[in-house]
Amino acid sequence: MDRIKNHAHYKRQWALIHPLGELIARLFMHFRAKRETVPGPFLLLSNHLTDQDPILVGSAFRQQMYFVASEHIMRKGFVSKLLEFIFSPITRQKGGNAASTVKGIIRTLRAGCNVALFPEGNRTWDGITGPIPPATAKMARSSGAYLVTYRMKGGYFTSPRWGGSGIRKGRMTGSVVGVYSPEQLKAMSSDEVYDTICRDLYENAWETQKADPVSYRGKDPAEHLETFLFACPECGGLHCLKSRGDRIKCTKCGASSKYLDTGMLDGDFRFKTLLEWSRWQDEKLDGIIASCGDEALFSDDEVEMLEVSMAKTGEKLGSGRLSLFKDRLELPGGIVLPGSEISGIAIRGANSCFIGTGDGRVYQLNPKADCCMQKYVMACRKLGYIDIAV
Repeated sequence: MDRIKNHAHYKRQWALIHPLGELIARLFMHFRAKRETVPGPFLLLSNHLTDQDPILVGSAFRQQMYFVASEHIMRKGFVSKLLEFIFSPITRQKGGNAASTVKGIIRTLRAGCNVALFPEGNRTWDGITGPIPPATAKMARSSGAYLVTYRMKGGYFTSPRWGGSGIRKGRMTGSVVGVYSPEQLKAMSSDEVYDTICRDLYENAWETQKADPVSYRGKDPAEHLETFLFACPECGGLHCLKSRGDRIKCTKCGASSKYLDTGMLDGDFRFKTLLEWSRWQDEKLDGIIASCGDEALFSDDEVEMLEVSMAKTGEKLGSGRLSLFKDRLELPGGIVLPGSEISGIAIRGANSCFIGTGDGRVYQLNPKADCCMQKYVMACRKLGYIDIAV
């Protein structure tokens, strides 16, 4: 259904489903937020912490809004049809061109409807709000709508991106940071609007946790950490980290640490937070790129590859080795993709990778076992193939 022509229908659905969203947010996500009412139509921008963020943000507003969501949710058969019937999300192709999504947002706002967007495009890996595309500010200024900025806290430890589907019992909060009228936005430059958005949405989970410690309790809290961590800080080995229960261990040197309920690490590894480890990995990647020569920076075996298109079931192309070189990406099945042809790259969830090409193709790469696919995004950005992954 056309969301604008059938806006009254979606408002009714929102009113019916909203109490359930509030219940899920409070009981299952331990989310606490003031019920908000803001002028409209509005473009709401929020930082992105968990897969349940649309439920959490939506639970804080009685006002109906349309969420921008990854198009993969429209490839789930009956569930997708139900989501379309209730919410009519504005879809965005992972790793693909965002032009049609921006047009959909602007059209919806100018029709007097509200839109919610998580401009990072990806959940945070390290607890710090990720990069936001500068075009977000230009879109906000040109929309003619109010801009509402919303910041959530606690979600990084409640449902870490690398942590699978389990929810850790702790605390999450959310609140409106700023409300900016169309007149205020037009009086500001795009750079000023962009700086305002980045400031309002910035969250450092580690600083928040240090200032007000909270325990986040869950089963096997360290498992799947190797989807985020790819290098051992003690021996420098790559792809040698394994997690089990509440511990992360290097299979080469034997070093290990325990993942605590506070999100801190305790044990042999020199780093006590994942943020410190992540920043060290980023620097190590510079060294890998500088010294690799004609060899692959890294490779992963048993990676399934599909070609996907908007809201359609992906076509499986095969499986095999994925390798990144300084000048190219070698995909499973013998497909060689020069770096200059990579138009976008992004991760969905913990390790499902989407790669867009200049001719409009989008490939989805799914490793059979836990491994860090995020390193490909990091390396492609450093090699200059992409700017901000969305």
